Amino acid sequence: MRKTTLLAIAVGLALSLAGASVVLAHEGEEGKETLAVEPSTLEAGGTVVLAGSGLEPDSDRVLVLAGGNLIVEFGTVKTDADGRFEKELTIPGHLPAGTYELRAIGDETLTVPLGILEAAAVVASPAPNTSPAPNATPVPNATPVPNATPAADATVAPIDPTKTVVPRERTPIELGLILALTALAAVAGGLLVWRAERFRGGSTA
Repeated sequence: MRKTTLLAIAVGLALSLAGASVVLAHEGEEGKETLAVEPSTLEAGGTVVLAGSGLEPDSDRVLVLAGGNLIVEFGTVKTDADGRFEKELTIPGHLPAGTYELRAIGDETLTVPLGILEAAAVVASPAPNTSPAPNATPVPNATPVPNATPAADATVAPIDPTKTVVPRERTPIELGLILALTALAAVAGGLLVWRAERFRGGSTA
């Protein structure tokens, strides 16, 4: 009976030790979980390497950056068979300067401080000088209209004094009129003489 009891106790202790070894292998050494960041201070926009160890093997951890009212999520990372992980993180360039906290969240939450400096001001390169627009091609002056050629003066033929001017011959009608006018003049002259003689004779009586 006593031997049976001792055997049962021995078997129980063996099972307990085996279970404890399995738990230690699964969870790592208690109190040895660590989280480290390199570098611990940087400018916003830079990158850091976050490393964890002593964690539960093959487990997922949610990585976040917290500070003030800001929380930046970096997704998840999986530990290896030894309970380790290593992840490169890019810190957003818009974050204000200050002290932040990187967190690896799983069954327990591990934290490590991170100092962020204000990002250096970026000096904008001066814009290249724009080429001046070429001058507009001047409009050619309109071709002046040539002055109208003045009309040539009428040519006046000179009179040749050596040439004899031949009088124009009169027509019969013209000759008849001349004779009629001569006859009328003679009749009128005769009447005037007659009246003058008559008046003179009357005065003598």
